[in-house]
Amino acid sequence: MLKNYFKIAWRNIRKNKGFSLLNMFGLSIGITCFLLLAAYIYHESSYERFLPNADRLTYISLTYKAPNSTEEVNSAVTPTGLAPALQAEFPDVEQATRFYSYSKGGKIESKEALITEKGLLYADQNVFKTLGYTFLEGDSRSALAEPNQIVLTKKLAAKYFPNQSAIGQTLSIDKVNWKITGIIADLPTNTQLNFSALLSNKGLERYKEMAWSSANDITIALLKNKDQFGSIQQKLDQMTKSKFAEASKQGYQFRFILEKLTDIHLHSKAAGTGNITYIYILMALGAALIILTCINFTNLVLAHALERKKEIGVKKVLGAAKKTIFFQFFFECSLMVFLAVAFSLLTTVLLLPVFSSFMGTEMKLTVWTDPRFYTILLVFIALLTLLSGGWPAYSIASSKPISIFKRKLTERQHGISLSKVLVTFQFSISIFFIICTLFAGRQMDFIQSKNTGLDRSDMLVIDGRGWQDKERQLLKEKLMQLNSVQGVTASYDNPVNIQGGYSIREVEGQPNDFDMDVTAIPIEKDFVSVFHIPSVAGTPLSDADILRAQDTISPEYGFVVNTLAASAMGFTPEQAIGKKINLNGRKGSMKQVVASFNFASLHNEVKPIVLFPEYDYFGNIFIRLNPTSPIKDALAQIRAVIKDIDSKNSFEYHFLNDDYNKLYLKDQQTTRVMQLFSIITIAIACMGLFALSGYAVQQRFKEIGIRKVLGASTIKIVNILSVDFMALVLCAVLISVPLGWYAMHRWVENFAYHITLDWWVFIVAAISALLVSFITISFQTIKAAILNPVDSLRDE
Repeated sequence: MLKNYFKIAWRNIRKNKGFSLLNMFGLSIGITCFLLLAAYIYHESSYERFLPNADRLTYISLTYKAPNSTEEVNSAVTPTGLAPALQAEFPDVEQATRFYSYSKGGKIESKEALITEKGLLYADQNVFKTLGYTFLEGDSRSALAEPNQIVLTKKLAAKYFPNQSAIGQTLSIDKVNWKITGIIADLPTNTQLNFSALLSNKGLERYKEMAWSSANDITIALLKNKDQFGSIQQKLDQMTKSKFAEASKQGYQFRFILEKLTDIHLHSKAAGTGNITYIYILMALGAALIILTCINFTNLVLAHALERKKEIGVKKVLGAAKKTIFFQFFFECSLMVFLAVAFSLLTTVLLLPVFSSFMGTEMKLTVWTDPRFYTILLVFIALLTLLSGGWPAYSIASSKPISIFKRKLTERQHGISLSKVLVTFQFSISIFFIICTLFAGRQMDFIQSKNTGLDRSDMLVIDGRGWQDKERQLLKEKLMQLNSVQGVTASYDNPVNIQGGYSIREVEGQPNDFDMDVTAIPIEKDFVSVFHIPSVAGTPLSDADILRAQDTISPEYGFVVNTLAASAMGFTPEQAIGKKINLNGRKGSMKQVVASFNFASLHNEVKPIVLFPEYDYFGNIFIRLNPTSPIKDALAQIRAVIKDIDSKNSFEYHFLNDDYNKLYLKDQQTTRVMQLFSIITIAIACMGLFALSGYAVQQRFKEIGIRKVLGASTIKIVNILSVDFMALVLCAVLISVPLGWYAMHRWVENFAYHITLDWWVFIVAAISALLVSFITISFQTIKAAILNPVDSLRDE
């Protein structure tokens, strides 16, 4: 019997190729989009899960509050002494290890050039015991046991030692030789601990004393039992009290936070680089797409049933049971669902690289190797078949023969039918996503065009690490001789994302217990002028200020503060000039007050900042290009200057606007996905509306004929047939607009600086939906309106 059902189903699919292909195509589009979104969500949710003991690994961050402050600061790094203390004092901790950023130039010397490698980290010897990275060559137990030992990833080893073993070889990094003692497998993209080499921290001065006064290390602990999180957090709280007792007396509040390493990417306030909100948005989008697809499939099957009225009617007259007709149509729907899913799986494999590039990451279908995936897939196919095939099959099987021959497969000609409800629901979702897409696009445009108070245009960035003070000054002098260069300066952090956390604990004219957290950054003296930051009071830093700051016996600093910092210290810009302050032990006076500028993502409000001259180390060198000079020529001239000073320098560069845009990468990715899938949702909704309008026209075939006989014009008939459907879309607009307003109101609240939710955007979304809907309906209504009335009345 089952074999017979499938034979008939296959025969009917082949007989109605156009309909079948259209229906399966619509279904496969929705399933493919769902699978692609699921792949991305799985990728974002699987960070660090490739590690062998992922369920027992924990990440420890630090939160603190300054005295009289309501702001809690979340730090991804912890004191140097924490990891050794955990291993020595906590019996439940099996291993505890540390990572420390390699802060020098990272310039690796090859035969041809000096190549800057950014993925360098210092690490403890027990890092491999803790995290279990896969060793390809070398001994994991002794790989980082001695100073100047290094472990490379397979990719980096192949880069510098092609076609040979790197073990025992020497790698020169910033003119220091490192012995290669191990090669590990390349890390996947779903990790936050992304590095290309691990350097032994043995011999580093900062590790000779287990300090608790500063926080610079990433600390990861491997627990003996995954169920011990709660008890270890309590012990960490007790340790905090003992280690920071003196600071607590002064009003500081510290707390170590224990988090699962696998939760860090999406959930950690301190260390997370993902965004769980966007994951929820994509989950909702995926769910909406699959629901729309099922609705569309159902409507198309119901609409097509009218074209098979004679087949159904004859079978009913000849005594076919309701069950027989039900199973025939159900198996036909099942077969189409199965073929659509199979096509979707193939399409997902082919489109995944494109979608990965679109999302700015590298995704793999590793989940497909899990047997549970196929169990879920079979359940998914079964549910999809029941939801999208069960109702049409039941509706067709329940129809009466007399109604069938009179072109009526349902007696509910009046009132709100299920199909109308489904189409309204489809368009509600589609219009909702159109509204969200329009506002998200406007917010991204706002971010791109907003004046942040710091001029990013035409600003070239090169790596400043490894450049000595004299070399950098020589570079600056030579660059300033070029017509294509307008200015050169340097700073420690990138000015669009400054991370430095400092404290001002002494301010002239304020109480002795004054304490204020502030962001600060070492700069060259002409930083303000090169970045066109408006000056409010005082004078710029001078060469004399630099010399005083470099005094090794009694240094004195000239500080540049923004207006918010001056105000927080209780001064107007003019009053602040000349006042003495103490910034983390750096004593000096405020020399210039500048306008407040955004030095972090626009998700955050502008905060107080201090700029100070310090020439020991700069992470970035900035070159402002002349906008009238061709970029290609300017780059060639700059390359020649750098090569003249350092012949092996590989001249790696990027533009400051690129760094700025990276701050909103997740926002931009989500906006692009919403734009793409909004088009798909409206297309699917139009397919459903097309089916429903055809269905309704068939039901009103006789009415159309009578109206034409009585002299109704084509336009009149089109209007009569269209008004009901336009009412459905208008109803969808009324449902989606408040939902869209609420969702976007919540979303823009994530930005300290954002657009207003203008009413005209809702009108544009509504008009767009109504226009697209009318065009879709017109194909069916015009076709019906121009038919000969004889054709519509001859069956009566």
